[in-house]
Amino acid sequence: MAPGGTPRSDRRLGLLPAAAVVAGSMLGIGIFISPPEVAADISGPGYFLLVWALGGAAAICGALSVAELGAMMPRAGGDYPYLQMAYGPGVAFSAGWLQLLATFPGSLAAMAVGVATYQLPVLAGPGFAETLSLGPISVDAPAFWAAVIVVVLTALNHIGVVVSGRAQLLLTSAPLVVLLIASVALVTGVGVDKLAAWFDHGQVMPAPSAGQWARAYLPVYFAYSGWNAAIYIGGEIRDPGRNLPRAVIGGTSLVVVLYLVLCGGYLSLFPLSELAAVGEAGTAAARQIFGAAGVIGVTTLILLAMLGSINGTVLTGSRIAFAMAEGGDCVDAAARLHPRFGTPVVALWMQAGLALLLIATRTFDQLMDYASCAMLITGTLTVLSVVILRRRLGVAICYDRHFEGVMATLAAEGAELVLCPAVTFGAKSQRMWHLEFPVDAARHNLFIGGSNRRGSEPPWSQPYFGESYFAGPNGVLEDLSDDPRLVIADVDLGEL
Repeated sequence: MAPGGTPRSDRRLGLLPAAAVVAGSMLGIGIFISPPEVAADISGPGYFLLVWALGGAAAICGALSVAELGAMMPRAGGDYPYLQMAYGPGVAFSAGWLQLLATFPGSLAAMAVGVATYQLPVLAGPGFAETLSLGPISVDAPAFWAAVIVVVLTALNHIGVVVSGRAQLLLTSAPLVVLLIASVALVTGVGVDKLAAWFDHGQVMPAPSAGQWARAYLPVYFAYSGWNAAIYIGGEIRDPGRNLPRAVIGGTSLVVVLYLVLCGGYLSLFPLSELAAVGEAGTAAARQIFGAAGVIGVTTLILLAMLGSINGTVLTGSRIAFAMAEGGDCVDAAARLHPRFGTPVVALWMQAGLALLLIATRTFDQLMDYASCAMLITGTLTVLSVVILRRRLGVAICYDRHFEGVMATLAAEGAELVLCPAVTFGAKSQRMWHLEFPVDAARHNLFIGGSNRRGSEPPWSQPYFGESYFAGPNGVLEDLSDDPRLVIADVDLGEL
């Protein structure tokens, strides 16, 4: 029960809506706004594609990490409960409030302002970009329509997670499929010769400086953000031990492929200097290929993708305040669920209010930088928490019966190597003792390896909570103490 006697949210979302939340949260304004910003800082097309590939690799590594967290203990609230277990209440409190005040409201505001600035004027006429007069008050039109978008989608999430999940699936699937087909056709049919010419051996560009790499990576990170979306609604996904990892990894991988193909498509149409000046790459590419008539159709697809991303962010971000309130780190009212719809209504409208405040006081570029810096901080802490909790709990997870716990664990170690090299490098000399006995604990292609022979000590100095853990289909530790090969500690996860 939540504080005040309100029931916890039910598990109503299946695999496809959960994957759509991930893909929709990622497929946002970033892939259309960020490429010109990256092109302004990067000197050559090879480096341009490389920074996008590095961002995609980091997103997939992050997805592997959060998939493991979510399969261990699926809860509403995203990073917050895992940071609390890994670092303690102080870090979780600080990171939670950073997400509550900056990451999600900033992302919502940036995406809504981007839609109102770039897509709505194309579809509805230039009047949508002008100043509105509401009696004696003059209002910036993009800010007004951005506020309308935030309020409408928050109201949609207010009336139920199932309704929101179905809307998410609709808003994400159509533009995702069409954009993927269009981008492949763009590279292979329209401009493949021009794209190949960029990489002629005679064209040698100077390597970007460290500062240019950093400036280019920030908008790329913003564009790929959302790979951890499903863990924010882990408490509302059916069979999360199976569905949550698949949703996270599948949705992330699909969007990474789409982004890389789209970036290749942009290069097949524009030199980097021209790409840096177009403002919004999606509409500019449509105008270049199809002329004015094709701009409307492509812009409509982009608009649907943007609305899906905003809807996914509204859905996932509100669960931070909900989880913090349950943990006593936010006002108790934020944990209140609607008696009919079962949604955290107070948390939803708190988030919307903060987003509206940012819309009224910040420009698009400021909002994107504001949200990106906050996401970098909390994302790094989350991935580091995987390293800590795996070693503290003795848990390793993989997702395919045929690999018996090896391949996905190696992939998770690869994620650690990319995103937190100092921690992983120091641990590589330790024997991976927690892979000794992989077992099909959940009977859903989910393997947990956590065996420690009786009498042996864990090979690190972290606090250690028991010798073996096995997650059931809902992420709850199952009692396997009758198995003579295992030693199971009686530990309540809520006390970790």
